[in-house]
Amino acid sequence: MTYQDSDLRISLSPSRTADAASSFARSGIIRITDLFSPEVAEALHRHLDADIEWGRAVTQGDEVWDLAPELVSVMTDGKGSELLARLHERASSSFQFLFDSLIVSDKSRERKARGLLVDLLIEALNHPDTLETFRAITGEPAIRLVNGQATRYLPGHFLTSHDDGIDGEDRVAAYVINFTRNWRADWGGLLQFHNASDDIPLALKPGFNTIHLFRVPRHHSVSYVAPFAAVPRYAITGWLRR
Repeated sequence: MTYQDSDLRISLSPSRTADAASSFARSGIIRITDLFSPEVAEALHRHLDADIEWGRAVTQGDEVWDLAPELVSVMTDGKGSELLARLHERASSSFQFLFDSLIVSDKSRERKARGLLVDLLIEALNHPDTLETFRAITGEPAIRLVNGQATRYLPGHFLTSHDDGIDGEDRVAAYVINFTRNWRADWGGLLQFHNASDDIPLALKPGFNTIHLFRVPRHHSVSYVAPFAAVPRYAITGWLRR
């Protein structure tokens, strides 16, 4: 089936929007289930599982490397094992991440030109009606755009603690739209929220057709995905920006 961005827009009832806004005002973190119709959610899951040529995102010092799909296979040989060991060593004392990704352009014309389903989703998240829903939930009338990327976490992938605050980005909130079924908490891959003592009072398990939305800045991480995780952790993630 061919989808239009109109098929992918988030449409919450007034009562669900009001409940989400109330919860967000209290805690700055919300979970909304059944975000899309079952048919659309299934299509997005299939897209992430079968259609995407995944690159790989890693950090190297202060730089972010986006490895092209044709280089990802290198990560499975001896050199890849050496790189993984170095990443894990640096993660013990500094910000570090490792996961598969597909970046979506911030420009509407480029999203429409490529035309992947994930591009259409980000296009739909930028529709005026959806932006207005996000403004109502967050209480921030200045939200003007949503950016994003598709992500896939495999065994050994992780994202260490950070707060998403970057000067000049004007981020209001971060979002994670999950498309992972039957995930077990002991597989890792949990969205963890850290307090001032670096304890974790809240950790959210990946779900299916579910969005996690939280205020920026806020310290959080994605826990290490265990070697025995049975399926990939799929999500579409990004920020609501002024």
